[in-house]
Amino acid sequence: MRLISLIFGTLLLSGCDKFSEIGITEICEQYPQMCEDLNSDAWCRAEKSKIIKNRYNNLKQPSDGWKYELLLNFEEYKQCIAKASQIEHIKLKEKKSGRVAGLITADKELRKLARDTQESKDPRLLYYHWSRFGSEEHLKEFLAYRDSELLESPEMQIALATYYVKNDREKTIQTLYHALELYRANDEIDSEIFNSLTSIFVKLEDYPKAFIWGYIAREFKVEKLDLSQIEALVRQTGGNIGALEDTADDYVDAIKSGEFRAPN
Repeated sequence: MRLISLIFGTLLLSGCDKFSEIGITEICEQYPQMCEDLNSDAWCRAEKSKIIKNRYNNLKQPSDGWKYELLLNFEEYKQCIAKASQIEHIKLKEKKSGRVAGLITADKELRKLARDTQESKDPRLLYYHWSRFGSEEHLKEFLAYRDSELLESPEMQIALATYYVKNDREKTIQTLYHALELYRANDEIDSEIFNSLTSIFVKLEDYPKAFIWGYIAREFKVEKLDLSQIEALVRQTGGNIGALEDTADDYVDAIKSGEFRAPN
């Protein structure tokens, strides 16, 4: 599961704290060290921009929050630049060497940020160290926050669900529902929620609910899910596809408007 910007409590990265209104070009002119170790060609432009902005943010207001963002930024950049570094540029071979340098930077920065945040008590970073490195101690500290307001964000509820999914499907379902309840209108929804709910209900052989969440996944442009097989299973058991589609449409409207409530 991809985890995007996490917001909670005193760790809030609010609009007034964001220094990155300054442009990328201006940052690179004033602080060339924030840009020079990344590839200089057009590859991975969006990923580079995030890194440069959050390097600048962390310079202006150092925090575990910005370090967490940078960890995610460098993971995305590494994935992109690793692919780009395999591509030969016919006329300008040095462009490939620049991409390789960017890949080396990503590895180095990820190791450094992991070391720098190893002792952090920020729940985001506790989850990161467990999910990336399997640290049971970090997991234990993360779970201590499970009833805290600090985990009252969609992203942290999804993080909790990745723990529950191993041994408690019902708890996983309720946690994913709660994640959806926490989204507000116009938020970017993590569509892995819909994949996960569909998969869980298939495993539970609750095909009507699997169909509902698979239908919702399709409405949110999830492409890797085959709804036709689930529909066939629903029809075999006498399910009413039209009624299920109506329910799914109601859920879609509620999710998009930030008014979703977990079904009974």
